[in-house]
Amino acid sequence: MGLPFDYAARNLGRRRLRTVLTAASAALVAALLVGTTAFVRGMSGTFSGAAREDVAILLSSAAEGDIVRSAVRADLARLVQADVSGVLVASGEVHLATNMRVEGSETLAPGFVRGVTMNAYAVHDMLTLTEGRLPDPGEVIVGSLAAAQMGVPEDKVAVGRTLRFEDASFQIVGRFVAPGTTLEGEVWTPLAPLRGVIQRDDDSVVFVKLDSAERFRDLDYYSKRRVDLEVTAISSVEYYRQLAAYFQKIRAMAWVLAALIAAAAVFGGANTMAAAVQDRVRELGTLRALGYSGRAVAGSLALESTLLCAVGGVLGLVLARVTISGSAVSLAMSAFALKVDAAAIVVGFLGSLILGVLGVVPAAWRALRMPVASALKED
Repeated sequence: MGLPFDYAARNLGRRRLRTVLTAASAALVAALLVGTTAFVRGMSGTFSGAAREDVAILLSSAAEGDIVRSAVRADLARLVQADVSGVLVASGEVHLATNMRVEGSETLAPGFVRGVTMNAYAVHDMLTLTEGRLPDPGEVIVGSLAAAQMGVPEDKVAVGRTLRFEDASFQIVGRFVAPGTTLEGEVWTPLAPLRGVIQRDDDSVVFVKLDSAERFRDLDYYSKRRVDLEVTAISSVEYYRQLAAYFQKIRAMAWVLAALIAAAAVFGGANTMAAAVQDRVRELGTLRALGYSGRAVAGSLALESTLLCAVGGVLGLVLARVTISGSAVSLAMSAFALKVDAAAIVVGFLGSLILGVLGVVPAAWRALRMPVASALKED
């Protein structure tokens, strides 16, 4: 025969401070797990979302996969589009990591600028202009996460504001989104004027949109045959896979940190439940004397702990929703949004329940082995 549910529920109100502290611990663990899951999924989704099977990248052979360090001929996009079958459109681009100054501030902020032609909007067709218009010379459009990337308030990159970089001023004339890609942390401006500003006569890279993924073999053969161009072809799927692998250690460290904090919470919960059993030895012994088995008493303690951590978990989910959802993280030359989705909620809530179960194990084990006679004599 087991103890009734309301017995476990009422016990939570008997020692309110201990109950509040334990629930707060479970809430923090749940919020932490939600944040970690959102961080890992946001980072992975950003890189995977930018990968397209029908898009390839041509970059300098000497760049070792680094687009910013790459330099290719300014006419490479035109050559590829004319010479390689299956190429729908080729976009020559300059990728520039630079320091920016927003209007009304003297503080420099790190930013990422992409110089583009109209072909870029055909290749990167996930980009959607949400406000304003496309830029003319001396103008830029900014991604929805550009403010987070630069670490400035959102109103500093509103349409009509001015950005200054490379000793030149650019007016913001539009804003765009590109969900699930690295583009949202960037600033786009026309290619030819940007070349003049930074005194560069080449491109960083050429993005090539193909009529099918199988056409990549033709582009790869072309890059190897034209040794004078000194370029390497790589599919965007492979490129972003390598980029995601590069940040794998950061994701692993996030999980390790979450596991360490959760482990500390488990030990704290175990100490709390052990203290609760110590305070209630005579009460528990009386229950045993009334005919309840050690398993029933241990089950009631487990129910108390799980119920308490479940309540804390719900509070943690609410906390995560309020503080995490919609925020953004700047990472290297990109940024991504944190979203509290179903997967993050499940991980956070299950984590709080596991905390309740593991934390009560030592106390439940003691209750199972408790001698009834000595328990009734306990002061």
